[in-house]
Amino acid sequence: MDRRSFFISFAKVITIGAAAAHGFKSYAKSTVYESFIKKPEQKKDSIEILKEIYKEVKELGARDNEDFIKREFHIDLDGNEKNREEHVVVLSYCDGDKEKMIVQVTYFKSGKSSRLIKYAKDTKKVLCHIKEAQLEIINSDYNECEIKSLLPEILKGIREKKKFLKLINRKK
Repeated sequence: MDRRSFFISFAKVITIGAAAAHGFKSYAKSTVYESFIKKPEQKKDSIEILKEIYKEVKELGARDNEDFIKREFHIDLDGNEKNREEHVVVLSYCDGDKEKMIVQVTYFKSGKSSRLIKYAKDTKKVLCHIKEAQLEIINSDYNECEIKSLLPEILKGIREKKKFLKLINRKK
């Protein structure tokens, strides 16, 4: 086999491999495949994920002269490139012998005159009570199916933001 035929054969193998990878990528998005590779957060129930969100935000701590914790995150939750990101606020404060935590999500729509300007389209929240190691959902604007897909994405976004913040602090 001469060099020319070797390179032609090699190019064919690369082309076939790329086509197979593209086909696998399409299959990977199917629901059957996703059920095999579910992330641990997706297998957890909503209460457990809310506890983790609480711990992550609590670790960030309160700002100076505040007796509550309020943290804001911009996270792409709906996969809509037109509105870019949703605004997530996590607020935690003491209320007697228990803490209250509110997770609020604001969804945006693009302005008619400019795609850079965004308007709040809808705001939904989840209200929880936390006492010792127990967390209870008191009120939610989401149904159970929505909350199961939403909370893991919020937790993931918070963790990514915390990693980013830690990288910035290391550079200083």
